Amino acid sequence: MRFSATLTSLALFAGAAFAAPAEKAAMTARDIPESIAKAMELGIDVYGPIPDDAQRVDDHWVAQPGSRASAWMRAQIDLDQYEADQGEQVEKRQWANIGIGLWAQDNCQGESAWFDNVEYNVHHVTGVNMFAVGIRYRGLRNGEHLDFSRWANGDLCGQYVASAAVPSTTGCANIPLTNCFHLWL
Repeated sequence: MRFSATLTSLALFAGAAFAAPAEKAAMTARDIPESIAKAMELGIDVYGPIPDDAQRVDDHWVAQPGSRASAWMRAQIDLDQYEADQGEQVEKRQWANIGIGLWAQDNCQGESAWFDNVEYNVHHVTGVNMFAVGIRYRGLRNGEHLDFSRWANGDLCGQYVASAAVPSTTGCANIPLTNCFHLWL
């Protein structure tokens, strides 16, 4: 009798112990932002390099809507807000202080341009009209300024249109029509 009660208790304990990781995994899966989940479904390593279907144009990457690179770019802006249960510290793919992406549609959708390792006092330009910005790695700090400009008088940065609110968080925001941004102190 004692043996069977002990065996039953051990079986229940083992079942609970083995069920716990599955519950934790299910809870983690529910908390994954849609952009990261979508990229993972496509087999994209969001911590790895940008997928091969991205095109390098001057100093930034360009991706077409629906491409693997587009999914990777969109996931980048949600990574900082998502704390994956990876055990050890996740090794970042690059050492950039801030990454900034521009999208042709609201809510960081459509054609995109990704600028990794953005430098201060450099105009980052794209020939496509963009309407959303995504910020990755860290938000803007007091003393930093992120200005947006658009095409005017033959210059992609010819007309100032808006500035990002400071301080800011990482994530996506809709902006006025933009072809250029400038991060400065």
